[in-house]
Amino acid sequence: MLNFVRFVWREQRVVAVLTAVALCVMLVFAADAVSEALYFADPAHRDQTIAPWMSIRYVEQSWDLTKPAMFAIIGLDPQTPPDDVPKSVGDYLRDSGQSLADFQGEVAAAQQALRAAEGQ
Repeated sequence: MLNFVRFVWREQRVVAVLTAVALCVMLVFAADAVSEALYFADPAHRDQTIAPWMSIRYVEQSWDLTKPAMFAIIGLDPQTPPDDVPKSVGDYLRDSGQSLADFQGEVAAAQQALRAAEGQ
């Protein structure tokens, strides 16, 4: 195996470097996915009381909502470009004029509807 690595490094250095870079990028994405999965697997991070600092995606993950369900709550199409989606719950509430309690109620109702549809 070591001879093969030496051969590739000697004969195909560009390919070896590109492969190493691709593997590093893959490891970064894999680590991010695993850390997010572990974070939201903790019951303390599920169904958290919604606060204005939270991102829309954080609420979606914490409350185990689908993207279409979350976007229906905020009145956007799921295909909306990321730049057009409010950055935080506070931004959405300010733009929509909705209260935090009403938003939390809509999120809870959407979660119950999804769970009922899944038979949980």
